Amino acid sequence: MSVAGPAGLEIASLRRRGLALLIDLGVIVPPLAIAGVAAAKLYKALRGRDPFASGPTVGSWRRQLAFVAASAPIEVALRNRRRPGARVLGLRRVDARTGGPVSVRSAVIHTAVEAAWSVLNRRVRRPFTERVRAAHAELDEMRRSHGGELEPRQRMDVYKRHGVRPASSLGRTLLDMAPPYLAALWSPRNQTLPDRVAGIVVVRD
Repeated sequence: MSVAGPAGLEIASLRRRGLALLIDLGVIVPPLAIAGVAAAKLYKALRGRDPFASGPTVGSWRRQLAFVAASAPIEVALRNRRRPGARVLGLRRVDARTGGPVSVRSAVIHTAVEAAWSVLNRRVRRPFTERVRAAHAELDEMRRSHGGELEPRQRMDVYKRHGVRPASSLGRTLLDMAPPYLAALWSPRNQTLPDRVAGIVVVRD
């Protein structure tokens, strides 16, 4: 059942938006993965070490805010551009009151809400992050003392000793980041938390 949106527009269903996201991931992720592998190989060739040898790095909240500040102008400039999935499925973001284009003010608020949640989530996850860092530091020391790469069993023993499960860390991160977006499940207009605060809705053409 369609839901009436601003200016008589039809609110996009969560199913349609999910399909659009899958298309975006299919288009965007492979090139990024290839670029990431190429960058890692170049880094290793220049520095003589694997940048992923110690696992994922975690920057400070100041570094994260600096990244947000640097990327915010891009987000604002592209606020009314449609990603591949949205173009294929006929979706677009509009002002929740007027149905018109997303304003600069709304785009800035949207980015600020996402940044605030990310910083809060990082603070909540700090104990787990510290355990991961401690495990990676111990692994680095073991590699230096052994003069090479460790066996999988040795790495797993270290992670277990620090209470870290590498296989579930990605899923845990995604679950921690999900609440603002899961809010769309209970929203009459299928709005995520950043969308609702910024006054943005996704509609069908």
